[in-house]
Amino acid sequence: MFKAEPGLIIWTLISFFLLLILLRKVAYPHILKGMKKREETIKQQLEEAQKTKKEAEDLLEDYKRQLAEARSEAQKIINEGKSLGENMRKEIVQKAQVESNQIVKRAQEEIELQKQKAILELQEKIADLSIMAATKIINKSLNTEDNRRLVEEYVSKVGEHYGK
Repeated sequence: MFKAEPGLIIWTLISFFLLLILLRKVAYPHILKGMKKREETIKQQLEEAQKTKKEAEDLLEDYKRQLAEARSEAQKIINEGKSLGENMRKEIVQKAQVESNQIVKRAQEEIELQKQKAILELQEKIADLSIMAATKIINKSLNTEDNRRLVEEYVSKVGEHYGK
């Protein structure tokens, strides 16, 4: 079936070595150059990936720091709002107390004024009733001026007695 021929083997070996030499001179430099270029590209991409990773880590740290600052600022604003609200509440309560004191004072003054009015009206009615009673009892003819004077004296004595 297959028979080894020495001439064919020699020519095959010579062709093989010539092809090897030719490949080594022509193709291998290009292949090595391409592999070297590919190695440099991969190395550069790895360096860029490392750099990008470092930048991402830095950004994450910066983000965390900003988030912490924002939370701190928000808490500070909340605390200031609470403090302001408490101060406003105290101020409103104080104003309400002042106003209620003023209302009570005005009411007391109004009550005193109404009391004085009532006393004066009562004195006038007592004076009128006294004149009528005195006129009926005395049945003597006094002029109106004398009647008025007598009644005013009586009313002032009654007023002093009830005014106290």
